[in-house]
Amino acid sequence: MSLFKTPRTSLAEERLEKEIHDLMHALEHLRSSASRDTRSNYERLRARAEDLLQQSHRQCHDSRHSLTRHCQQISQCACDSVRAHPWASLAVGVGAAALFGLLFARDRHRH
Repeated sequence: MSLFKTPRTSLAEERLEKEIHDLMHALEHLRSSASRDTRSNYERLRARAEDLLQQSHRQCHDSRHSLTRHCQQISQCACDSVRAHPWASLAVGVGAAALFGLLFARDRHRH
C-alpha cells in the first residue's frame, strides 16, 4: 500500500465517490417513489372503502324500505282476513296461545 496517491488511485477514488453519490441519489429517489406509491395506494384503498360503505348504506336503506312495504302488505292482508273471518281468527288466536302456553309450561318443567 502506497502512501502517495497516484493519478490512477485519485481517479478510482473519484469514480467510487461518484458511484456512491449516484447510489445514494438512486436510493433517495426509490424511497421517495415508494412513499408516493404508498400514499397513492392508501388513498385508493380509502376511496374504495368509502365507496363500499356508501353502497352498503344504499343497499341497507333499499332493503329496509322494501321490507317495510312487504310487512305493511302482510299486515294489511292479515287485517283483511280477520275482518272477513272474525270467528276463525279468534279460534286460531286461542289455539296459538294454548300451544305456546303448553310449550312454555313443558319447557319450565324440564329445567
